[in-house]
Amino acid sequence: MRRHNKALTGALATVVVAGTAAFATMADTTPAAAADTNWKMHIVWVPARPEAQAYQSFVDTVNAEAGDQLEITLFPSGSLGVKDADMLRFLPRGNIIQAAGLYPGYLTRDQPEYAFTLPPGVIAQPETLQEILPELRTIYEKTYDAAGIELLGFIGHAVRDTHIMCKEPVNTLEELRGKKLRVWEQFHVDVFKKLGVSAQIIGQNDLYVAMQTGVVDCAVYPIGLAITVSLQEVAPYASYLFPYVLHPLNLIASKTAFDALPPEAQQVVRDAAAKAEAASFESYLSGVNDEKALEVFKADGGTLLDPFPEADQAAFVEAARETWKALAEGGGESAKANYETISGAIE
Repeated sequence: MRRHNKALTGALATVVVAGTAAFATMADTTPAAAADTNWKMHIVWVPARPEAQAYQSFVDTVNAEAGDQLEITLFPSGSLGVKDADMLRFLPRGNIIQAAGLYPGYLTRDQPEYAFTLPPGVIAQPETLQEILPELRTIYEKTYDAAGIELLGFIGHAVRDTHIMCKEPVNTLEELRGKKLRVWEQFHVDVFKKLGVSAQIIGQNDLYVAMQTGVVDCAVYPIGLAITVSLQEVAPYASYLFPYVLHPLNLIASKTAFDALPPEAQQVVRDAAAKAEAASFESYLSGVNDEKALEVFKADGGTLLDPFPEADQAAFVEAARETWKALAEGGGESAKANYETISGAIE
């Protein structure tokens, strides 16, 4: 079904080897029996993903600095069977897992306003995400404090840029209006409708076939993530439209478990979280993972077109903000308050 050239095969083999090595490293970090306290930490990302490696860096720092006071074992790929949507109900107990990495957008069942807190596309510059972390911390801490969870810090996303990937060259909104577009959430269906573009939600696992069979012509997708599903094979043309700015990833712990640590160990955990946050945001803003993915994309025959014109980019942001405001104002007092906080911070 899919063609794979030597460059892509080699690149994927490297990822597999890196992932296997990373998993072996994680598997070898079984808590030493001599540690006074042992934590289990859950994440959904597989070891080869940059997000997982950022959380592993946090764990390694804690284990190196905490001595015999604390040892953390990271369990990637959701291997403990914990569901992120249940985190507000599960983590506070501190009896099965004591820490986790989490994308806050998964909490919308229990916190519906998070669907409108920072939807993708409303911020025009990726650097802004780091600048508004204090405001986001205030919003998240309100939720976490009520649940009994300690927000230790943030982890930057793996990629910085979001593209329109198509079967044929497309890099203007006018051209896109004649195409069927895939998006990953309802917010973008509404945004693109304002711009005269027909969009529909298609899950990642179904996207390759949908593109191959003509269900859609284009997809909103970062090149940095698209190569993991070989999307470049059926959508070899890509053009930048907006930055990959969403809720930052959270680094959290059970407050019960955290409060039980000696003060020295608590400080080690906080310092390790700050270090991981700084390093991951440096990586995110540098676009290093985007550049690595672009090499694979081009090696497999992909073509990076000129970005969408500045006027189109501005029109997209304007439509996204109008949609954001309307949804937040109709989402209740909490959603409206969060919107006012974040929209005020990015002006």
